[in-house]
Amino acid sequence: MSLKESQIRSIVGLLSDNDPDIVATMRNKLFEMGQEALQAVLVSTPEGSVARREAERVQHLFRSPPIEQQFRQILREDTGDINLEAGAFTLARYGYPDLDLPTYTMHVEHMAFDLNPRIAPDDHPIRMIRTLNHYLFQEQKFKGAEDYTNRPDPDNSYLNRVLDRKIGLPIAISALYLILAKHLELPIVGVGLPRHFMVKYIGPDEQEIFIDPFHNGRIFTRNECVEIARHFYEGPQIDPSLLLPESTNQEILMRMMYNLLTTYHALGNAKRVRGIQKLIRVIQKA
Repeated sequence: MSLKESQIRSIVGLLSDNDPDIVATMRNKLFEMGQEALQAVLVSTPEGSVARREAERVQHLFRSPPIEQQFRQILREDTGDINLEAGAFTLARYGYPDLDLPTYTMHVEHMAFDLNPRIAPDDHPIRMIRTLNHYLFQEQKFKGAEDYTNRPDPDNSYLNRVLDRKIGLPIAISALYLILAKHLELPIVGVGLPRHFMVKYIGPDEQEIFIDPFHNGRIFTRNECVEIARHFYEGPQIDPSLLLPESTNQEILMRMMYNLLTTYHALGNAKRVRGIQKLIRVIQKA
């Protein structure tokens, strides 16, 4: 993509901005523009300047493995189910190629470190869940994205942005809940309802406690969840137990991708749609 001088000046100005969010947005946009546009910016920026440093960060991205290859690597490393945290952050790199992964993984580890002394192995499951809920939804102020069907926003699906903004889709908030539960060694799994997503605690006696992270960790019984699922289910009559399937991490990641596919369709971003479709095919072939 060739750029006009006025465009180059605008890009250089945005790369030099004092607002880190503006700079990050411009880096991602420059990456999307391609290597020809990047070279034009590099030639126009003096050595040592802020804009040059930021452009060189973009240059480094072109040397990184393609996102599809990063997913294949994760799939090769995992025997059995995929690591949800690694998968979710790799997906986030599709939307934010220059994602500072160590910063975000450290953020998650810090959250788990805060929670760890508050949860004892012999605590009652309800107390464990309430402790986790209080931390996430009262102290940290995470919440579900309002009216997300009418206001599509890919940031509601990318885990880095969910952590930044503390807002997300049902499955994105649930994914964070599951990642923290894994750090804390809590027996909590995902549950894929029709048009909604929850998690559930499975006790040693097969006791089930359903939790809705999208609605501040509200606790439901199995029968209540069946009724919710029936409300959204549009297929032929089915065994109620099949309406509450446990989801593998790979299935969760796929559902996050399909949410992004729907979002980018709604936004009319054909390039992003094709990119997500490629990622879906990589996971499907695993």
